[in-house]
Amino acid sequence: MPTVPSNLTLSPAERAEIERHVADLKSLCEQTPEANAIWAAATLVVVTKLMLALPSFQQNEAGAEASGEAFMAALDDIPTWAVAAAARRWYRGDGGENEHRQPYDYRWRPAPADLRKIALTEKFRVCRLMKPLERLLAAEPRVEFSEEHCSQMRARLTSLLKVG
Repeated sequence: MPTVPSNLTLSPAERAEIERHVADLKSLCEQTPEANAIWAAATLVVVTKLMLALPSFQQNEAGAEASGEAFMAALDDIPTWAVAAAARRWYRGDGGENEHRQPYDYRWRPAPADLRKIALTEKFRVCRLMKPLERLLAAEPRVEFSEEHCSQMRARLTSLLKVG
């Protein structure tokens, strides 16, 4: 169980503010296509713009539909805002490196798995902020004893050990 020094325990106002912030972060991290049709539509808009903005192999209508389905399958558990941030990083040529530690080729649209990887990075940048705040909310005040009390307890323990 996490503990904090007694003099650093949260005031009710601080606790309420941190709880509000955690709830807001949780809400952001749950804005996924699989959670809500509104987020699914918003993610589809981001993906469609990306597909229209960047070239790929010649595709007919069926190929474009299949590509859209592939992107949505890859991104259905990622918040829409993270997908939008990943697309923005792709447009800027700032998506990082692929699994071979080489920069992506930003002249083309990303593969669904590549966009997923970048979007996950964006998601974790925000969603990981909850963990330390939740630990702080769960923290109990640490029980601290005076030196006099510790001396008395050591003396009692010593006397118990001498008896046996």
